[in-house]
Amino acid sequence: MIPKKKLLATLLVLAVLIVSITVVFAAPKKLPTAKAGDCAACHGQEKVFEPSHVDTKSMAYKDCLGCHDKAGPQKLSGKLPGSHIHQLKGITCVKCHEKGKMEAVPMDTCVTCHNPDKLVEKTAKVKPENPHTSPHYGNTLDCNACHHQHQKSEDFCAQCHKFNFKAP
Repeated sequence: MIPKKKLLATLLVLAVLIVSITVVFAAPKKLPTAKAGDCAACHGQEKVFEPSHVDTKSMAYKDCLGCHDKAGPQKLSGKLPGSHIHQLKGITCVKCHEKGKMEAVPMDTCVTCHNPDKLVEKTAKVKPENPHTSPHYGNTLDCNACHHQHQKSEDFCAQCHKFNFKAP
């Protein structure tokens, strides 16, 4: 006969193992070969859209803007991780992740497409302050401080300030 404490400990370990395996296999897979709009390539059978949403498998970002206007109530900015926007614009994982290594992208890579001076210019009228230039960092704050590619972006400045920036 197995002692009660040993049986409980074994059951607890088994339960934790089952939950861990379920979480790992249910999480979206970051596939460098996924095509733009093919949500199932990473998300599998997980429902990422309402049933009434049009099929996105052959869509590019410009196609999404037909319904999701940049300024309208259904805008995508801040609702999709940056990696999804890049993918929909035809910028694959390997374009930014050197040799397909799925590690954080250094700012030097970001600025090959996103020129810091042009970003400062583009966001010059954002109130109360321009988020791309500051008295602390100028225009050299690492992009990843706010713009996360595989999770929701954040307002890095909110650690000390109340600017309420919406980081896409």
